[in-house]
Order: sequence, then C-alpha cells, then structure tokens
Amino acid sequence: MTRPTRTLPVKRAAHVYLVRDGHLLLVEERMDDGSIFYGLPGGKANPGETLGDAAVRQVQYETGLTVTDLTFVSLLEGELLTGTRNECYATFGRFTAQAHGEIDPSDPEVVGVKWVPFAQVEGLVRYGPPPECEERNPLIWVPTRDFLSGEARSYYPI
Repeated sequence: MTRPTRTLPVKRAAHVYLVRDGHLLLVEERMDDGSIFYGLPGGKANPGETLGDAAVRQVQYETGLTVTDLTFVSLLEGELLTGTRNECYATFGRFTAQAHGEIDPSDPEVVGVKWVPFAQVEGLVRYGPPPECEERNPLIWVPTRDFLSGEARSYYPI
C-alpha cells in the first residue's frame, strides 16, 4: 500500500459505472475555462458517509437516476496532484449498479448526461494539466479502461 510521505488532506469520492447495451453513462460538466469535461457520475463523499452511500447520492444529484444493487468494482488510492495547491491523499471507490428513473440532473454544474458506446468513451476523455480537475489525470481513467475491456482489478495504486 502506498503511504503518504507527509500530512495531506484526504479526498474520498465514489463513481458508478452505469452500463446499458454496450454504452456507459457519462456526465458532461462545464469547466472554468468553458470546456466540457466528461466524467463518471459520482463525486465526493461527505464526512462520515460511506463510499457506497456517496455513490448513490451523487448519481441521483448528477443524473436524476436512482441506483440499486450497488456492487463494488475497484478502489483507487494514493497521493494525487502532488506539488499543486490541490494535492491530497485520494480514496476513490468505483461501483456498478442498476439505474432506474428518468435522466433529470439537479446538479447545476452538469450540462448533459449521455450514454456513450464503450468504444468512444476514451476518445471523450481530455487529459490536461492539474489542478483544474484531477480526473484529467490519465491514471484516474485506467480503471475505467480496464472495466470496459472486462479486465478490472480490485485495487489501483495512484
């Protein structure tokens, strides 16, 4: 296990792979620079909240969908954004689930929700310099690439 070399703030987050007919559900968010960022539905866990509970809450907020049958897929853990003002020790849970309801996001940062064919997911990921958002770090997308190819591992050190 990777251990932090100094005291860092901890960031805990959970994301959900929602799959339907060879498509993965992604949310579209507008970044500060006006660009569109594609990401998995999910987000930060509140203090005292489990990663599973955070996944359910965040998917509802970002997509309007209710998820059931939450199943753990993988955990990403380690130092992230080292040397930037946003450096932290990250613990990111990834889950699968069944989605129910209609897409109707209530998160004002979400400008769209899209079912994307597996083959097109990685082409939508735009990597860029931190610290705008850590999801632009290619290491964060390795578990998604593995999941889409049917080769997900349970643990990924960052």
